[in-house]
Amino acid sequence: MQSKQLPITTGKNRDHSASTGASPYWRSVDELENTPEFEQFLHREFPQAASEFPEGVSRRRWLKLMSASLALGGVAGCRYGPDQIAAFVVRPENTVAGVAKHYASNFELAGRAVHLLVSNMDGRPIKIEGNPDHPLMRASEPNDLSRGKSRFASAGTDVYSQACVLGLYDPDRAQRVAKRLDGQLTESNWQEFTEFARANLDALASGDGEGLAILMAPSLSPSVNRLVAAAAAKFPKASVVQFASVDDSAQRAASTQAAGAPAELHLDLSDAKIICCLDSDPLGNDPNMLLYSRQYSKSREPVAGKMNRLYSVESRFSVTGSAADSRLALRSSQIGAFIARLESRVDELVAGGATPDAATDEHAFDEIDSSERLDRFIDAMAEDLVNHKGTGVVTVGSHQPLDVQLTALRINHKLENVGKTVLLMPSRSAIEGVTPESIDDLVGKIDAGIINTVWVLGENPVYTAPANVKLGEALAKVENSVYLADFEDESAMQCTWSVPVAHQLESWGDVLAMDGGYGICQPQILPLLNGRSTVEILSLLLGQAVVGEEIVRETAGIVAGKPLTSRGWRETLHSGYLADVTAKPLELVAAEGQVPAGTLDLDKLENGSLEVNFVVSDVLYDGRFAKNVWLQELPQAITKLVWDNAALMSPKTAESLDLSQGDIVRLVHQERQVEVPTFILPGHAHGSITVHIGYGRVCRDEAVSSDEQVAVGRDVAPLRALDAMHVLTGVEARPTGRPYPLATTQDHFAIDDLGMDEIERRSPILVREGTLEQIEEGGKDYVKHLGGHMPPLESLWEEPMSVFEKDPTVAYQWGMTIDLNKCTGCNSCVVACQSENNVSVVGKEQVSRGREMHWIRIDRYFRGDRDAPQMVHQPVACAHCETAPCEQVCPVAATVHTEEGINTMAYNRCVGTRYCGNNCPYKVRRFNYFNYTTEYGYFYGWQQRGKLEEASRKLQQLVLNPDVSVRGRGVMEKCSYCIQRVQNGKINARNAGRAIEDGEVQSACQAACPTQAIVFGDIKDPNTKVSQMQHSPRAYDMLAELNIKPRTRYLARVRNTHPRLKTRDQLAEAAHGHAGESHAEGGADHGSAGHEEDNHGKEAAAH
Repeated sequence: MQSKQLPITTGKNRDHSASTGASPYWRSVDELENTPEFEQFLHREFPQAASEFPEGVSRRRWLKLMSASLALGGVAGCRYGPDQIAAFVVRPENTVAGVAKHYASNFELAGRAVHLLVSNMDGRPIKIEGNPDHPLMRASEPNDLSRGKSRFASAGTDVYSQACVLGLYDPDRAQRVAKRLDGQLTESNWQEFTEFARANLDALASGDGEGLAILMAPSLSPSVNRLVAAAAAKFPKASVVQFASVDDSAQRAASTQAAGAPAELHLDLSDAKIICCLDSDPLGNDPNMLLYSRQYSKSREPVAGKMNRLYSVESRFSVTGSAADSRLALRSSQIGAFIARLESRVDELVAGGATPDAATDEHAFDEIDSSERLDRFIDAMAEDLVNHKGTGVVTVGSHQPLDVQLTALRINHKLENVGKTVLLMPSRSAIEGVTPESIDDLVGKIDAGIINTVWVLGENPVYTAPANVKLGEALAKVENSVYLADFEDESAMQCTWSVPVAHQLESWGDVLAMDGGYGICQPQILPLLNGRSTVEILSLLLGQAVVGEEIVRETAGIVAGKPLTSRGWRETLHSGYLADVTAKPLELVAAEGQVPAGTLDLDKLENGSLEVNFVVSDVLYDGRFAKNVWLQELPQAITKLVWDNAALMSPKTAESLDLSQGDIVRLVHQERQVEVPTFILPGHAHGSITVHIGYGRVCRDEAVSSDEQVAVGRDVAPLRALDAMHVLTGVEARPTGRPYPLATTQDHFAIDDLGMDEIERRSPILVREGTLEQIEEGGKDYVKHLGGHMPPLESLWEEPMSVFEKDPTVAYQWGMTIDLNKCTGCNSCVVACQSENNVSVVGKEQVSRGREMHWIRIDRYFRGDRDAPQMVHQPVACAHCETAPCEQVCPVAATVHTEEGINTMAYNRCVGTRYCGNNCPYKVRRFNYFNYTTEYGYFYGWQQRGKLEEASRKLQQLVLNPDVSVRGRGVMEKCSYCIQRVQNGKINARNAGRAIEDGEVQSACQAACPTQAIVFGDIKDPNTKVSQMQHSPRAYDMLAELNIKPRTRYLARVRNTHPRLKTRDQLAEAAHGHAGESHAEGGADHGSAGHEEDNHGKEAAAH
C-alpha cells in the first residue's frame, strides 16, 4: 500500500482524511480541529515564562555569575550537609547500613487486596514493589517471561500501591485524639478516649447494644470482620451498616443468587480467547486490575496467530477501551438493551443460526450508520463467543442493575464459561451472623432517635455518601460518635471523637486474596503520628486492649485450622501468606433475570435526556488519595488532566450544547446541581457525560482562613443519589459562559504550524501498528516498512556499541524494549519512577506552563474519526541514544555516556543552559525551576502557601530514596535507566562471584508494569530477554531517521480485529500490502528507493 504524504500547510484546516493511507494520529480535539486556543498555544515558542528565570534573575546574568564558580563545581558536588551519625555499637546480624531490606506484606487498598514487597532502608519504608512469589502472581506470570534460568521476578503494582508510601510521611495525617466541643475539635489523648469508650460501651451492653451502630465499608480483612462479628454477638441489638462509595451491591447480589450462597464474581483471563467488556473496566479501576492485566497480557504476544481478542462497549473511554481490539461507544443506560440483544443472538447461533459472511460487507465498520454498526458489532461478538465456548467471557460493570448482572452470568453459563473464565468465589466481606443494613436505614434510625452511638470505621463516608442521604447532618445529631480517622476530614468534623488510625505500613492486619488465600500485613515502622491500627481500636468494642500482632496471629490460626507455632508464624511473616490456603469456586445454581426491553440508539438525544456517569478517579479513587500529590499530579490515563476533574463528553454532545473545551457547564437534576468544566473527549458516547468522583476536597489548615482554602477539582456528590450512585438519567446541561483553565500534559511540546505538520507526517512512524493478519502476512519486514523508506543510515565514525563490544573489560550494555501491544497506559510506571528517583511535584500552575518533572510520560494518540477513534498509548522516557544530541550541545559535559551505554547526568556540573532539552528529539529532559524538595516541601502543589515548618519538611523527606541524588534549582534531570539499581546489581553479583543474571536488574518502571510491557537488561548478550525482543520482527526505533541510535526500542501494536469490524484504514492497509511500500501514487516523496537498514548501522549488526 502506498504511504500517504501529507501536504505541507500553514496549519489552517489540516487534512485529516485518509483514503488509502493510514490516517494521522492526533493527541486532542484542539489539535485535530486546530482551534484558536491551540493556535495561540503553538505560537508561543516556549511554554509560558519558560525562558524567564524565576525571581527576576535573567539567564544571561545567572550564567555569568555561575561561570566564575565552575572550577569549584567538582569540589562542591552534591554533598550532604553536616549532620550527626550515631553508629551501632554492635551491628545487628544481617544488617548493612544503606542496604535496603525487603519485607512481604499484604493489605487492603481502595477496595482491593494488594500483595507487596516493601523496601525498607535503615528502618524506613521508601519503595513498594509487587510480590512475585505470591501464588496469584506466580500463576499469572506472562508466558514469555517465565523465569526458567533467568531471574525475572516482578509482579507489577497499581498506582495506589506505589503512591501509598508517600501517604505514610504526610504531615497532615491525623495525629491526635480529638474531641468535639462547641463545634470544634480539641486535643485529647488515648487514655481519655479509652475511658470514654469503656464507660459508653458498658452502658450499651446493659441494653444488649440497643442504640449502637457500626458503620463500615465491606472489608477484605478476616480480623476486622471477626472483631465486628464478635461485637455484634456481644451487642445483639446493635446495627452493622455497610456502605461503599463504589456500589457493587447488584453484582454481589447476582453472584449470591447464582451461587446460592454469599459470593462474589471474579474472572480468570489466563486462557481467555474472547473478552467482552460491557461498561466494565477490568484492566483499569477494577479491584483485580493487577491480576487481570497480567492474565490478559499472557495472550497478547502475536505468535502463530494465537492472540486473544478484546471487545469493549462503554460510555466513556476507559483503560480497557483503549486496549480493545474493537470498541463501541454506548450510553451506560443502554447496556441492558445491548446485552439482551446479545443473548438473543447467542441463542440463535447456538441453535444453528447462520453466520454473516464478512465478504458481504461492502463498507468498513467506521463508514456505516449507527444502526448497522450496532448490528454488526453484536453479530461479531456473538459469533466469537459461540466459536470459543469455555474460553470466552462476558463481563459487565459492577454498577449495572441486577437483571443485567444475571443476564451476563446466564450467557456465560450457556457458553460453558462459568468455572473456567468466570468464577463465583465465596464472599470475602461476609460477616458471620450479621446481615448488614444500608446507610439509608442508619440515617432513618438516627432521625428517629433509635441510634445514639455510632462507630465509623474510616472511609470518610460524610464526603463519599450521596447528598440525598444527609449523613453529615445525621451524625451531628448523635450523642456519641467515634471516627477512625486517616485525616481530620469531613467525617471527623461531624463526629464526637476522632481517633488517628495508623497507616497500613505502620499496622498489623490481614487480607483475603481473590482466591481466598490469607495474607498478613506486618508493620514496617512504628507509628509516626500517634496512630493505632484498626484492629487494635476495634478490640475496645469487646472491652479488650489487645496488641495488633496477637489479633492477627489468632485469626491466622483460625484460618489455618490450628494455632500457628512460633516457627509457622515466622514462616508466614516471611512469605507474607499462609501456604496452601485457598477457597474453591462455587457452582452456578440459577441465574434468572429478565432485562427490561429497551431501544438502542447511538445518536438520539433529546433536551433534558442527558445521562451522567459517576466513576471513580483513576488517580484519587473516591477521594481518599486527594492529599497524595503524586497522584494529584499524575496525568489521568485517558484525559491527561492533572489537579482537576471535568465533565467528559463527546465532540457531538459538546456541539449540541454549544460548549467548548474548559467551559463551565451546570448539570441539573430536579433540585440538585453542580458546576464542572467541560473536557471534550473523542470516542465518548453521545448524550452521556462522565464525571470523576473524589474531587472538591479542601486543604484544611488552621493557619489559613476558610475563605482562603481552595478546593482541588469539583465535588459532584451533590448530584449523586442513593438510587443513582453511578448512572443518573434525565439530566439537563446548561452552559454558564464562564471558562476554566484545565491543566493537561498531552499537548505539551507542541510547536508552530510547520512543526505540527511534521508531527502529523511522522505520527504513523512514531506509533506503528497493524492487524494480526498484516503482521503474519507481512513477515519480519512489515513493521520496518511502516516507517516508510529511508536511505541507508551510515555513521561517520565507529559505532559506540561496536567499540565497547570489542572491549572485554566492558561486561554489559544496557537497553530497553517497550511493547505497545501490552501497554494499557495504566500509569504504574510513572508513579514507580517518581518514587524511585525522587521526582518532584510542581503543582497545577507549573504543569500548565509545561514544567512537570516526570521522567517518563505516556503519550496518548487517537486515530481515525473523532466520534469513534482508536487509541494507543506510548511510554516515552530518555532513550539513551548512542549518538545522543543532548551530549553534543552541553557546554560543560554535564550529560555524558558511560561505557555501558547509559546517558548519565553529572548534576554538580550542570549550569542549566537547557541546550540539552532543546536538542532532545524526544523532549524527555526536565528542568528544576525551583527548589521543589527543599524550599517548598515535598508536598508542593497542594501546600502552595509558603515554606513549611522544619518538622514537617523532615518528615516528608523520609520518603526520599538515599540512593538517588536530590536535584536543586537550575539543574536538568531525566531518566537514568535506574543506574543505582544497575550498580547495586553489579555489587551483588560481584559479591557472589558471578555475572548479573538476566532479569536480576530491573528498572523501576519495569518492576511496576502489570503487563510486563517494559523489559530492561543487557543487550550485549543475545540470550537475554531484552536482546531477543530488540530483534523481534515487531521492533523499531522511534525517530530512527535521525540516526541517533536509541537504546530503547518499541514493539509495534497489533490489533486482533474481527474481519467484520475492520476500519477503513485497516482494510486499506490490507488491500495495499503495507503502509510503507512504494507505489505509483504518493510514493515519490520518500526520497530513496532503498529500505531502512538496521537502525544501528552495519557495525552494530550484533546489537
